[in-house]
Amino acid sequence: MRVPLDKAISILHALCEGTNVRAISRQSGCHQGTVLKLLVQAGEGCERMLAELVRDVPVADVQCDELWGYVRCKEATKARRGIVDPDAGDAYCFLALERSSKLILAWHLGRRNKWDAHDFMRKVDAATAGRFQLSTDGWNAYPEAVAWTVGDRADYAMLIKEYVSPGGEEARRYAPPRLKATDRINVSGMPEERRICTSHVERVNWTMRTNLRRLTRLSNGFSRKRANLRAALALFIGYYNFCRMHRSIRMTPAMKAGITRKPWTLTELVAAAMAV
Repeated sequence: MRVPLDKAISILHALCEGTNVRAISRQSGCHQGTVLKLLVQAGEGCERMLAELVRDVPVADVQCDELWGYVRCKEATKARRGIVDPDAGDAYCFLALERSSKLILAWHLGRRNKWDAHDFMRKVDAATAGRFQLSTDGWNAYPEAVAWTVGDRADYAMLIKEYVSPGGEEARRYAPPRLKATDRINVSGMPEERRICTSHVERVNWTMRTNLRRLTRLSNGFSRKRANLRAALALFIGYYNFCRMHRSIRMTPAMKAGITRKPWTLTELVAAAMAV
């Protein structure tokens, strides 16, 4: 690509901070296709780099969750219009977070089914080392996937949350459901009840929705291609792990986990991604 390095870094930084592609194109003077090609190139490199560097990390407390999004259209619209494109429809980003370091250990883009759950847990198994406590939501595909991949290395428990729809004035506007009750279920091993929690990974979900335009609800910034969504997720997770200072731990998650010794600049992140 013939984009100067400083302009390419500014484009990637804007993508990591929630700016949409059309706005970046207007600000930088680059064509939208150029911005997307740069995103895919950097994102694919970040995906390879994350798989290589975030591996066999000693962990104590891991939380897993899924982040909903879609490509081209939602699943109901795909069925109604008879769209046969296999990439169209709902796309879930599975995330595994280490509670103390805030490091995103593994991620996976796919459907919300047992096959993708197995693929995701295999990535969690490769990224972690030692025995740890694992917490997930109440989705019924997780117990089998955990048993087949992580096995007896995890003290596994599920946190089941019951929600109710808002009523009265809140029902007239877009509002999230209210939490009514929670239930903790021990699945395998001996998990500590006080550590059964998914709040930290859910907070990261919020961060990703805030900083990734493709995941912003009630907007037209959704992805038209699955490859672009995959690249955007990989780029942001690399930026989050290695470049972004976390306020609660006062360092980057990669520093807290012992993977790096200092915060990376976006230039260093891109250089490492392209070297893999």
